[in-house]
Amino acid sequence: MAIFYDPTSRKLPRGEFDGIYEEKKLYQVWLDVEAALVQAQIEMDIVPKSEGETIIQNCKIELLNQDNIVAGFVRTGHGLIPLLDELSRVVGDDAAKYVHYGITTQNVQQTSELIVCKKFTAEFERLIESIVFHIQSLTERFGDQVVAARTHSKQALPITLSTKFAAWKDEFERCLDLLETSKNRIFQVMMGGAVGGFHTLPEKGLEMQARVSNLLEMEPMKVPSRAIRTHLCEYVNNLTIIGMACAKIAEEIYVLSSEEYGEMSEGFKKGMVGSSTMPQKVNPRLCYGIIGNAKSLFSLPSTMLNISVRPFEADGCSNLVIDQTLREANLLTHEILLRSECLLDGLQVLVPNLERNLALSQGTIVSENLMMVLSRTGLGKQKAHHLVYELVLEAKEKGTTLLEAALENDEVSSVLSPEQLKEALEPRSYTGIQFS
Repeated sequence: MAIFYDPTSRKLPRGEFDGIYEEKKLYQVWLDVEAALVQAQIEMDIVPKSEGETIIQNCKIELLNQDNIVAGFVRTGHGLIPLLDELSRVVGDDAAKYVHYGITTQNVQQTSELIVCKKFTAEFERLIESIVFHIQSLTERFGDQVVAARTHSKQALPITLSTKFAAWKDEFERCLDLLETSKNRIFQVMMGGAVGGFHTLPEKGLEMQARVSNLLEMEPMKVPSRAIRTHLCEYVNNLTIIGMACAKIAEEIYVLSSEEYGEMSEGFKKGMVGSSTMPQKVNPRLCYGIIGNAKSLFSLPSTMLNISVRPFEADGCSNLVIDQTLREANLLTHEILLRSECLLDGLQVLVPNLERNLALSQGTIVSENLMMVLSRTGLGKQKAHHLVYELVLEAKEKGTTLLEAALENDEVSSVLSPEQLKEALEPRSYTGIQFS
């Protein structure tokens, strides 16, 4: 998998998601699905209670012989049969008659993949909520600070940091909403058998699927077709949107941390080293890890869409690629969010440099305000625009401030006093709405 890990990754708290795709852990999820299936079938009198409970009690990977499972994979070349064979051996002949009853392999494996995705989604929501908290904390500490907003990489108008942070926060809240509103569409159980028609259990299949879904705290597929991949594509696309929100902030901080800007920086602790040859280097490790992993994540929706265009009621090629892509998307998004949470928790805002950069335009950053003030004196907006445009050019040519150029202009000084001009060209008086 193209996940970019580096020494910084070792510091990130992965918890239960560390090694979540190890075979033993995946087998347990498969067994959880098998156990839920049997529980539903006991309740519906499809499977005898005694034999069914024996199966449920033994759906624990630690009770199965791992060597037998591995040997079975080599012998059969099948992705699930060896696990079912070992479970059947452990439960005995009577109960083994009802193992994996009435369903097919992909019913278990796809449902299991979505169970893992559901766990990841809860973790993603937790991390995004933490990110929102850190953004709010930054707003409380630095929100009133006036900075130069930039469009097309050039200074545009003054804003307060609260406006910048509010945009960051809003985008993450949109991501939370995206995850929440798509859950019922995505986290669905599929129990339709080989081609989705419940051929072995036509009278009870839909009811059985609904009960399994309830036990697994998921939704049932309306049509449990193995050819339906829309919800799987939607899931990966949602994660790329989250990655985009993180990468956009990381890109900005990455640039703003350069000495030429010096406005923001990743947190730094003594002992951190940026280069093996340049002692002064403090590299934006978290940022480039976010950006790099996001680049990989952005390629996955096209992979999902391309492999989903396969014919007929099922296709092994699409199954392999979709499962792998779901896993890669989860791991990439987790790495991105872990880094983003750490980045925003320790983000340094370098106020003196913000003020230094705000003054670089020598007042032209608020030329719009001067234009609007002049327009209300009777000039009108277009004439005021042309007048201020000429003043800006004059100030740049002479190397003076816009205020000095305006004070020397007879047309301007005839309608505005020096005090009014100073007020109009004060960045802190023209920051727009302060969002929070």
